[in-house]
Amino acid sequence: MVLKMVNILKKNLLPFFSKEETEINNSILDLVDTICQEQIDPFAREMDSIGAKIIDGKVKLPPKMYDIIDTFRKNDLFGLTVPEQFGGSGLTSTLFNAVLERIARSDASSTVPLSLQGALIDYILYYGSTELQEKYLPAMASGESLGGFLYTEPQSGSDLGSVKTKAVKDGDNYIINGSKIFISNAGVSNVFTLLASTDSSKGSNGLTAFILDTRDQPGFKVNRLEKKLGLNASPTGQITMDDVVIPAENRLGQEGKGLGIILFGLSLARITVGSGAVGVADAAYRKAIKYVSERKQFGQRIIDFQGTQWKIADMATKIETARSYYLYASRLKDLKKKFFEEASIAKLYGSEIAQEVCYEAIQMHGGYGFIKDYDVERYYRDVRINTIFDGTSEIQKLIIFRDEAQKFTN
Repeated sequence: MVLKMVNILKKNLLPFFSKEETEINNSILDLVDTICQEQIDPFAREMDSIGAKIIDGKVKLPPKMYDIIDTFRKNDLFGLTVPEQFGGSGLTSTLFNAVLERIARSDASSTVPLSLQGALIDYILYYGSTELQEKYLPAMASGESLGGFLYTEPQSGSDLGSVKTKAVKDGDNYIINGSKIFISNAGVSNVFTLLASTDSSKGSNGLTAFILDTRDQPGFKVNRLEKKLGLNASPTGQITMDDVVIPAENRLGQEGKGLGIILFGLSLARITVGSGAVGVADAAYRKAIKYVSERKQFGQRIIDFQGTQWKIADMATKIETARSYYLYASRLKDLKKKFFEEASIAKLYGSEIAQEVCYEAIQMHGGYGFIKDYDVERYYRDVRINTIFDGTSEIQKLIIFRDEAQKFTN
């Protein structure tokens, strides 16, 4: 019998924590495992089929997704990394990313609101004033507020320095006008980090970062949802902002320093991409092993062919390596050590090997792997985006090269 994934995660976390911390980690992983088995696994395929839609001008998720988000709220998963003084659990990013891996194994779409929440919490903790932390973190810890990013525009994907959305100072507020595309959790999230231009004459040096609360903002509108290859139960939308108001106190850092702040935050988020990708890869790997252990061809089980055994060994090696590395990057972050290159490696390697593992899982299923009755088809579609969002694989390689080059030129 294949070892339960939650036990594998416990084993991988063990070297990083004390006995008391390990007991807390294990109890949370057991809780998440139960949630996944009872509330996500049985409905993942159905949620993918229903998808997110706009109905009567409002974003509608598959009904079960609302139940999952509510379960995350009731079990305090949104506030895992929020300090206790703001109503959270005050636990580590290392545990948080292990939780994301476990959830992604059941359904990648279900990780999106949780991973976005973790990233926005990090932004506020790193760059928000005490007043801003007190204003938003309690509601984020409870899940009353759900986080998101407002960065990408039609002309600015990897090139965030070319953002055109404008933020004009008006007394104690900024007035925002512009549009964003490919916004994850569009129509569900209500608090965002926003990158906008406060001085277009300075280019990327005129960009500023904000926390935007979209509640009671009639000028904030989701115009459409994209029809996607995967992550269908998670909405991805196009958004317009017409005279949207942000209090000046919601600015993150100084005017003109926004690009650096957002890029730093993306490094935080990249570890979650790596952990989520590993979860999907692990799911595909396990389905493949189960299938080839039962399916016979030419008078013997497929798993008894040496070629299949080698594939399994390669898949296991890639998954274990990617898992170890995202945990390593997470732990550096928890220890407040430099982790930017490590975050990019975790994302690059995790997202790339996840595609390879999912490809091989379909190959091992043969024609059945192409059929929607088999989950490996969904895993293959869901995992494809991981090499693109939060910085493409090519961007990660550039970041890694630059960090490596400094080691040899200093």
